[in-house]
Amino acid sequence: MVVYVDLVFFTNLAVDGIVLLLTAKARRLYPARAKLIGAAVFGALYAASMFVTDIPYAYSFAGKVIVSLVMVLITFGYGGPMQLLRNAGAFYTVSFATLGGVIGLTYLVKSSGTSWAGMSFTQDGGIVVRWPMQLGLIAVAFLLSAWLFHGTGETRRKRYDVEALIWDVEVRIEGRSWTVRGLLDTGNRLYEPLTRTPVMIMEASVWKDLLPAGWTDRLKGESADRLIAELGTSGSEPYQWSHRLRLIPYRAVNGSPKLMLGIKPDAVILSRPEQSPLTTERVLIGLDGGTLSSDASYRAIVHPDLPQAKGAAPAPSQPA
Repeated sequence: MVVYVDLVFFTNLAVDGIVLLLTAKARRLYPARAKLIGAAVFGALYAASMFVTDIPYAYSFAGKVIVSLVMVLITFGYGGPMQLLRNAGAFYTVSFATLGGVIGLTYLVKSSGTSWAGMSFTQDGGIVVRWPMQLGLIAVAFLLSAWLFHGTGETRRKRYDVEALIWDVEVRIEGRSWTVRGLLDTGNRLYEPLTRTPVMIMEASVWKDLLPAGWTDRLKGESADRLIAELGTSGSEPYQWSHRLRLIPYRAVNGSPKLMLGIKPDAVILSRPEQSPLTTERVLIGLDGGTLSSDASYRAIVHPDLPQAKGAAPAPSQPA
């Protein structure tokens, strides 16, 4: 039997690339293309070396596990033992599913009487594919890889577009500060009606330890004016920030008028890479009882007026 090492290399290169791409999609990761291609080349060289070298231990079960882990590390990096375990588990799951598809295809076409019937098993469990079928597999793998690369590129582009709208938001009140990530929303035109102060939205859970007990959960279903009214009852304890609380009217998605609980901060500092931080004092923070981002990528909605506000100024440098 004649084995074409170059076909073995390119077939494994295409298959390894597809498995790594599917692993990235399953884990919702976006590795650099150079790293992914480098890992696929490493795996293809390992497969091709079986036919030009004689190192028995290199092709044992332990050797194959080590090679697969190196491929995962090259593609996704380390990131800690749990991250490596999750990435490796996804890689093996995708590999087993792909192998199952190949074996099923083998039994399906083995008796078809065409060039696709040129598949057989070796005594050690390997699959031997004749060159006509290898060329077909390479062509299919190339087209699938191109499609996956295109999809990954589109996903990465959309992610970069979102990242361009992400700001680091630092809120300062009475010498204390809290920092969260915020998404600049050009559709957010919420103002305090009397003073026309811009209102940015923030998850109430950020202030859980500073709001009266139970308010964070109650904001999910109760009106803000009812919570503030309780502060004036005789049995309630005085709240240190009662003078900072505001009721902000707004319209819900269904058009019904509602009231949002707001807090007046001393200052809000907006910053992001390659841009000087901006400080503004003319802002209110509206508290939302739910979760603003399903993947927790941000916890605040930045009002579009804040980065261009007249009161915004570069933040003063802090002493080391």
